[in-house]
Parts: sequence; structure tokens; C-alpha cells
Amino acid sequence: MANVPWAEVCEKFQAALALSRVELHKNPEKEPYKSKYSARALLEEVKALLGPAPEDEDERPEAEDGPGAGDHALGLPAEVVEPEGPVAQRAVRLAVIEFHLGVNHIDTEELSAGEEHLVKCLRLLRRDGVSLCRPE
Repeated sequence: MANVPWAEVCEKFQAALALSRVELHKNPEKEPYKSKYSARALLEEVKALLGPAPEDEDERPEAEDGPGAGDHALGLPAEVVEPEGPVAQRAVRLAVIEFHLGVNHIDTEELSAGEEHLVKCLRLLRRDGVSLCRPE
């Protein structure tokens, strides 16, 4: 996410969510998934702005944002994400995008592509030992 303002990433993500949830009801009858496809394109842009997934890179870059910066913009409540360093935070951000891409593909009846994104989401979370639940 080098040199890309976090606000731009969040804006694109919020626009994708709006297309998926609100604009869906305005689709023409002959194009029932028009807003879903537009949302998918925005999610892919966000994914590109965040950079390659950790398993796709040779070296892990340092995050430019502070701990937890912007996680609320990606729909993650503060109690869900434990600050475990920039690598884990980046993995969570990418996992959120993969999750939404997976749901998008499933919503458009592209089940195998949806499954691939959801599996990648889980891999990202497990790979860096991201804890999604605080111990009691």
C-alpha cells in the first residue's frame, strides 16, 4: 500500500459496499447483477491498492499506518482485531476484501470463484496467526 492514501482505499471499499447493498435494488431487470459486478471491480481495485497477499510476496513490507488504523472502515469492530503488528493487520485487511469478493461471487452464482476467495480469506487469517477472538 505504498504511497496510496488510506482514505482512497476506504472510499473505494465503502463505494463497493454501497453498490452491493443499496444499488442492487436499482438494477435493470435484464441486468440483475449489474451493481454486483461494479462492486466487484471496486473490490479488485482495493485489493490491488493493498498490494499482493503475503504468500505472493518475497518480502513483507512494513505497514505505513499505525496499529489498527482504518480497520473500522473495513467493517471490523475494535474488539475483533488484536493489534499483532503490521503484517497481521495487513492480512486482516486483505482477508476482509477476499471475504467480500467471495460473497460477491456467490451472490452472482459463481460458486467456485466465491469458494476460492473465501478459502483465501481463511488462509490469510490463519497464516499470520491472526486472532479473531480474545481469550476469556
